[in-house]
Amino acid sequence: MSELMAGKVALISGSTRGIGRSIAEHLAAQGARVVVTGRTVEKGEKVVSRIREAGGTAEFRRLDVTDEDSVRSVIEETARLFGGLTTLVNNAAPTEVVASTVKQLADYSTQEWNRILTATLTGNVFWASKYAWPHLAAADGASIVNISSGQAIAGFKGFGAYSAAKAGVSSMTRTLAVEGAAVGIRANTVLVGRVVSGRGDSGHHTGGGRLTRLGNPMDIAYAVGYLASDQAAFVTGAELVADGGFSINGDAVSDAEAAAAAGTSASASASAD
Repeated sequence: MSELMAGKVALISGSTRGIGRSIAEHLAAQGARVVVTGRTVEKGEKVVSRIREAGGTAEFRRLDVTDEDSVRSVIEETARLFGGLTTLVNNAAPTEVVASTVKQLADYSTQEWNRILTATLTGNVFWASKYAWPHLAAADGASIVNISSGQAIAGFKGFGAYSAAKAGVSSMTRTLAVEGAAVGIRANTVLVGRVVSGRGDSGHHTGGGRLTRLGNPMDIAYAVGYLASDQAAFVTGAELVADGGFSINGDAVSDAEAAAAAGTSASASASAD
């Protein structure tokens, strides 16, 4: 166990699997008392058990970020349970809904649009920040870390609602940083690239998708751990890009692989001659 997050109380939305689970486990390993949240009780309890077995402190609370009362009650319960709240990580996203709603922007129904915006931006960031605000303002070293996406800065065909929501997350972070400065709340964003986070997800279908390699959940957890800790006390309103270089040259790997394939073909042809 480390002391980097000692004394911190962290609530992480969408932390029963993938990136969120890694964030919860990492913050707990760094000394934070964490509240794991999600819609599936069984998965959440397994994460809590893993944290406790590793020597950390954790509780699970069921959270539906599309329900304002659920968001408010979980935040209030967290503050009562641990005597306050210092760290809010807004990570939840409706990944299954997004994956099943890939279509041209003009083909979205209003219901589909609202469903993605509510889960990604309204509930996950606005409601969470709104109800956590008084607790964070009363704490020392308080911070909000919002998980955004490369889709906030690049256009992807078929993902209009999600891209708009993630751009809103990044923009709202800057507002939270400005408004939070007077009460000691920092707010930052981690902009996530292509992360392989589940079994059966090889990442091979992504084409380029990175300049170096595909990401894993701990890559994002380490970034969140830094921004949430007092080591980042001078950092607010920032956007930490953790995308393997995709946003600066996303085709680099594809280009390299194409060149390698061309070289192999050329060598084979020369040998045949």
